Amino acid sequence: MQQAADDTTREALAAFTVAELANAAEGRGVIDPGLQRYSGTGTVAGRAVTAACDFGSLAAVWSAVEGVPAGGILCIHGPGVSAYMGDLLAGDLVNRGFVAAVVDGYIRDRATLAAMPMTFMARGLYPMAHRREGNGQPQAVLSLGGVAVHPGDWIVADDDGVIVIVPEAVEAVLSRAHENEVIEQGVRRRVMAGASLPQAVRDEFASRAG
Repeated sequence: MQQAADDTTREALAAFTVAELANAAEGRGVIDPGLQRYSGTGTVAGRAVTAACDFGSLAAVWSAVEGVPAGGILCIHGPGVSAYMGDLLAGDLVNRGFVAAVVDGYIRDRATLAAMPMTFMARGLYPMAHRREGNGQPQAVLSLGGVAVHPGDWIVADDDGVIVIVPEAVEAVLSRAHENEVIEQGVRRRVMAGASLPQAVRDEFASRAG
């Protein structure tokens, strides 16, 4: 039952861009600039699966991804200058049914990851993976780009960036996004009919106020 509900929510969120959801959420949950998209297209959405790694260790990742239903988005805090995602881990995530990985740190094997059927986002590229012992914290609360990410939060990503939406806010954000979509369509029709953008906005809101 929960999986079916999540699939419905995932589809509803992915129908919008991150920009549209960010407007609807009034900026709440928008991760700071700097994440780059290295694969995938369109909007992807899923529940957060989190891993706070110790430097050079993926132990927290291995623990976090075990037994997770398909459709999740792995969120990694990777400290220091080391790659926390490469082709082997990426391939494992694809096999497990993840739709995206958001790495607050570095990744490598860009060309291989770019050909995979999921989205990978990171702060940048670095060729060396310093494999060291460490436990880290699986399913920890992360601070990702200035935003707290709890396991189970909704993550939505596209070419413009990433937004985190807490479960209790999803319904309100989607409702506001649908309202904004209708307004924007009205403004666009007026512009296509020849109105200037400022006039189109004024007329659209005037028509709704009346």
